[in-house]
Amino acid sequence: MTKRRTRRFLKLTIGVELRTQLVTSIKLRRGPANDNRDFEPVVRKGHSVKPIKVGIGDKGYDDEDNHELLRDELGAMSIIPARYENVPIWRTRGRYRKEMKRGYSKKTYHQRSKDETVFSVAKRTMGEEVRSVRVKAQNNEMRFRVIAYNASRTVSLAYSLVRGFLQSPVSNRPLLS
Repeated sequence: MTKRRTRRFLKLTIGVELRTQLVTSIKLRRGPANDNRDFEPVVRKGHSVKPIKVGIGDKGYDDEDNHELLRDELGAMSIIPARYENVPIWRTRGRYRKEMKRGYSKKTYHQRSKDETVFSVAKRTMGEEVRSVRVKAQNNEMRFRVIAYNASRTVSLAYSLVRGFLQSPVSNRPLLS
């Protein structure tokens, strides 16, 4: 019997500024592996670009250390749901994880969907496949895709702003005859 080789794929973790949907930080590595180890580098890099007010993550980032990083070190609010919903609060370890078990703002947490929107737009406009063969070239290709996405998004935001200024204001005043 031959041993099956695990397929290693490219894994991209991004930090997104939610108001403009621009990527502020990225972390590239090979999968499969736990997402949790990418959290700190992405958050610290994103915080150096623009201070974080609210850090939102999915259940894969549920760790007391991640909450402490956001809340205690960076002074931001953290919303990372507890991974295991069926475990009672008294069996959950960590002050912030217990707080997440008691409840969090679903409206604010829903902003995380903008992160998925960024992935969706990038895949739709640039394709899902990585064309490069070598690891270094794959990493560079992904970095350039993120740069291209940010450039496209910046142009789109600038166009929206200019278009808004060029529109004539609607006036309720009657025309003078």
